[in-house]
Amino acid sequence: MRPTRKPLLFLLALTLLASCQGGTDRDVALFHPTPDNIPTVTDPRFIIFDEPQDTLFWMQDALREGHMVGDEEGGPNDMIGQIRDVAVSDSLVYYVDGSFSHVRAYDFEGHLADIIGGPGAGPGEFGLVRKVSVTGTGDDLYVVVGSGRGRVSVFRKNRDGSHEFQNSFSAVASFFNGEMCAMHGHVYTTGYSDDLDGVIHKHTLEGEYVLSIGARYNSPHRIVRHTMAEGGSLECNATHHTLLYTQPSAPIATAFTESGDMIWQVRFSDARMTRRPKVVVEDGNWGIFVAPPQVVGESWDIEILGGARGESFWLIRREIRSVERDRWMNHFYKVNVLSGQGEYLGVRPINSSFTGRIVRAIDQERLYTAQSTPYPQLGIHPIPITTR
Repeated sequence: MRPTRKPLLFLLALTLLASCQGGTDRDVALFHPTPDNIPTVTDPRFIIFDEPQDTLFWMQDALREGHMVGDEEGGPNDMIGQIRDVAVSDSLVYYVDGSFSHVRAYDFEGHLADIIGGPGAGPGEFGLVRKVSVTGTGDDLYVVVGSGRGRVSVFRKNRDGSHEFQNSFSAVASFFNGEMCAMHGHVYTTGYSDDLDGVIHKHTLEGEYVLSIGARYNSPHRIVRHTMAEGGSLECNATHHTLLYTQPSAPIATAFTESGDMIWQVRFSDARMTRRPKVVVEDGNWGIFVAPPQVVGESWDIEILGGARGESFWLIRREIRSVERDRWMNHFYKVNVLSGQGEYLGVRPINSSFTGRIVRAIDQERLYTAQSTPYPQLGIHPIPITTR
């Protein structure tokens, strides 16, 4: 029989009371992240306050120009499905299509260049395809696709513009809801493993495990450590051999070298983060997850936008502006890759009913957006020269 809400809330209240009184290791209910799992950043050089430097009118201007890819009706290759992830090379933009279970490549004028993979379980095919990244340039370019529970597939771009399947492998830690990026012939994935201390895991393109990076979430409960390890956001900057990782539901971004050394940490001081939507009541290997209320003015995870190929990482924080969650304010930040010093750029309102376009990636020359209504489209928009 399906449980009702009332007993679940009653159980939740009891377990919360037990945790407040000390509780036991057997039954625990906590909102995450706990304060001891959020790093402390006090150096003013690495604290970003929400003091607008730009009203983002330049972004509105950019969205009026460029190319919108995807027709309302037509053949499968004319229509766009669910855009799950976006990556950018020196000549193409790639996006994961969750509806068609493949990856598409377009040039910057919006012309279809290739379709990579397709639904299935064979070589070069995908189940739940979720992530895409690129490593290399020119004739030595590889497209890396993440699908399923940590399956990574590697394709090499041929001179004729097609993409040839090379190999696939399983990441050392599953990342069903995790992140992935690639640079300099390596793939980085987030995820949890009992045998590895870090949350970011480095592999060669052939699937050989290299090392793990970043501190694992501190909790006595495996289910909590696993859940938090798959959260957050990850992006590679090949120009400066740097990784950036934002922790789940925490106003912190941490930069690492390719060898795993921490370079800097930034705190987004004015970000009020919604606690992870999980209250965990654990007994052995099972748990009950209950979402805490989401409050107007709070934000979900801080996301690192794709396309970080220059001197800066671009980040976005989506703030809830209505109790119905049908209005958001998108806060944009830019952080220098080498120094860690950043700036708040401004806000752009958006509707969660997707009447507006969502920015998915930014590089030195273009914005890349996704929209769902009146029908799905991928946008490729040049950034005004005066703003670059």
